[in-house]
Amino acid sequence: MRPVTLYRLSRHSDADRIGHWRPERLTVHTARMSISGARKAADTVHVYETTDRNGNSFHVAHIHFGPGHWDNGAFMTEIYEIPTAALLEI
Repeated sequence: MRPVTLYRLSRHSDADRIGHWRPERLTVHTARMSISGARKAADTVHVYETTDRNGNSFHVAHIHFGPGHWDNGAFMTEIYEIPTAALLEI
């Protein structure tokens, strides 16, 4: 089973550039804690259930933090890919 993968995208207020981070692998527990905390602090949190090309079920969580949440950042977006089977094992 593949682990949770986190993708981050940010735009800094002081520069005309968008920073991309390479994907990070997380445990399901860490991802659930991050998403739960974001429900209280983020501007928007959306969770979708879908399947990949092979028909494996997984959840995608899209979290958007607006201006002022992170230092010197216009926005921060986090996208989590969580295999549904991993969620059911907890």
